[in-house]
Amino acid sequence: MNPSLSVSKPVVVALALGVIGLLAGLLIGTTGSTFFGAYLMAFLFWTGLSLGALVLLAVNHMAGGSWGALIRRPLEAMVAALPLTALFFVPLLFGIEALYPWADPVYVAAHPLVEFKAGYLNTPWFIARGVLYFLAWIAVAWFFLRTGRQQDERPAEAGRLGYRMRTVGGPAIVVYVIAMTLAAIDWGMSLTPEWWSGIYGLIFMIGQAISAMALVILATVWLAQRDAKVDQLLTWKRLQDLGNFLMAFIMFWAYVNVSQLIIQWSNNIVETNTFYVLRFDVEPWRGLGIYLAVAGFAMPFLILLSRWVKRKRSALAFMAGWALLNQALHVYWYVAPEVGRTGLPLAGDVLLFLGLGGVWLAFVLRSLASRSLIPANDPRLKHPPVPAHAAPHPSPAGGVATSGTTTEVRHA
Repeated sequence: MNPSLSVSKPVVVALALGVIGLLAGLLIGTTGSTFFGAYLMAFLFWTGLSLGALVLLAVNHMAGGSWGALIRRPLEAMVAALPLTALFFVPLLFGIEALYPWADPVYVAAHPLVEFKAGYLNTPWFIARGVLYFLAWIAVAWFFLRTGRQQDERPAEAGRLGYRMRTVGGPAIVVYVIAMTLAAIDWGMSLTPEWWSGIYGLIFMIGQAISAMALVILATVWLAQRDAKVDQLLTWKRLQDLGNFLMAFIMFWAYVNVSQLIIQWSNNIVETNTFYVLRFDVEPWRGLGIYLAVAGFAMPFLILLSRWVKRKRSALAFMAGWALLNQALHVYWYVAPEVGRTGLPLAGDVLLFLGLGGVWLAFVLRSLASRSLIPANDPRLKHPPVPAHAAPHPSPAGGVATSGTTTEVRHA
């Protein structure tokens, strides 16, 4: 346990919230479809956080910037929760018939298009593919976590081990993309088996990246208040880099959502237009869609254009929390109409969301506190700070800046 980070109280609070939420959700979710619909939405969001962290960790090692070493521990803690999310998947296996129309032979017989897909959409293959997805993701996570620990323990081999993780980063992203594309089809798109979209998986992937980056920003700002080393390394320039990533992800999220809308609507085919007809013509889905367009993209994009916002810890943390909330609402907007919801989240939806989230967060906090917050042997932090050309003065983010040509004390 890292002595500089005490997580006993946060872990107890998160775990208590998780247990209470799960138990209350079980009691309130009286019908199978109501319970499993709520559970599926919670599962998709919290599993997505670990998966988003996995792809960001791969990018982190490939990029080579010192900002990557700063956020590496929060990413690793989130990735370490993947085996836990695999356990979260197990209850869904008992709700396949309640959730997915293709599991009903009568429905399949009445819909020729779904019957054509029966070789892929069937219970045995659904379970087998789910197991394969998690095995692939956990294998990638195990490599990065194991190699990272070896780097911590073997200073003389730090450079070689860092190069190994950098080399594996590209194939790891490929594994993530292939598995997540298929998982999004299985877990989300097949809720309406007659509808299809080639961009559906990509929308889920960029949503996971936004959620993971937002939580990393919140975690890093929180850690900087508790650890002097993290506080020193979280310069305004590195904070701005994280804010730029968040803004870029939000821009791409809007792009792929609009691309799917244009492609689907211009097809003018009943089988594909039904997804948006429901969400554009029926309340509250229309209102929530407008909210996501304005508050999920337009406003964050305009606000994050400001360098002041991205350099101010409290301001950027607020934007990160906002982005995280919007991604949870986006998952609800995508899935809730397909699992029988006709309006705002039910009590069971909220309780199960908080329940899974509390257990997940408790696990992540314990993992984060089990190691040093800064990977001391990471080659990206190997060299001493480069001297600035002018005397440093405090930055708005609490880091170190200069008024000369060099605007920050950089770490290689």
